[in-house]
Amino acid sequence: MQKGGPFYYQMTLPAFTKRHATPADRVLHLRNKGLIVPRPKVAARKIELIGYERLRIYFLSRRDSTAPGKPFTPGTSYHDVLRIYECDTKLRAICFAAVGQFEIHLRNRLSEELSTRFGSHPYFDTSAFKSKEAHLDAMQKLSSVYNASKDKRAKHYKESYSNPPLPAIWTLKEFLTFGTTSKLIKALNGPVVTAIAKDFGLPSDQMLENWVEALVDLRNICAHHDRLFNRTFQKQPEIFRTRGVPTSAGGQNNKLRALLQCLDYMMTARGASVGVEARVSRLLRQYPEIFLAETGF
Repeated sequence: MQKGGPFYYQMTLPAFTKRHATPADRVLHLRNKGLIVPRPKVAARKIELIGYERLRIYFLSRRDSTAPGKPFTPGTSYHDVLRIYECDTKLRAICFAAVGQFEIHLRNRLSEELSTRFGSHPYFDTSAFKSKEAHLDAMQKLSSVYNASKDKRAKHYKESYSNPPLPAIWTLKEFLTFGTTSKLIKALNGPVVTAIAKDFGLPSDQMLENWVEALVDLRNICAHHDRLFNRTFQKQPEIFRTRGVPTSAGGQNNKLRALLQCLDYMMTARGASVGVEARVSRLLRQYPEIFLAETGF
């Protein structure tokens, strides 16, 4: 039996033995940990509707991990935690909309740059890409996106034309996901990406790639209804030192505020300001239950 294989871990780790707990059981557990729950039945109903695992991270954020049994900090109520959850829901909506606006601008700018330099079907010009390998990989991804699309424009092209096998870039870009757009940018040759970066106010293609990748991560978190509150992002934006972006307090470039500053900077440079950092700041100040440092504000 190989060390590291599935059977090895099954033998060395304990078996999962936790039993199903009802919403009422969850409420009792929370009260035993010191959470103030004035209306247990209402709290149980909320847990039933939302799901304990979704709320769990918010409960944990208000527990004292240094104390025996990890109790809730004194005075913490169920209402406080639900308010944090409510704020996070609104936070995701604001961020998702702002990133979506940036994505549209980026895809359009990418399309314009490619069609200006290489014509309607730049994917077939190897000089548009960093290498043969990058070209092949990009073609596979673009073909996959097009073939999987149920968009009427994709259907129209398939029914109207036999060649080229992919539609023009200004049509195909409408089917791209943000993640695919990010990967396509990485596959393109330097001058193309540098020109796009310049229009978004950035000094290099490397910085554009880095910032876009960080925003893709943010977008995916929002799209999958994951937690933004108190999140430490793995993908951090590179600092644009001559412009002082991002400028999060204490150099917290792995917090939400840093990503929003980068988004605001690029959209402003493009002439399409969204003011998302200010909007999020106003939202957070409506929820004193959230500590501003938890989001980098």
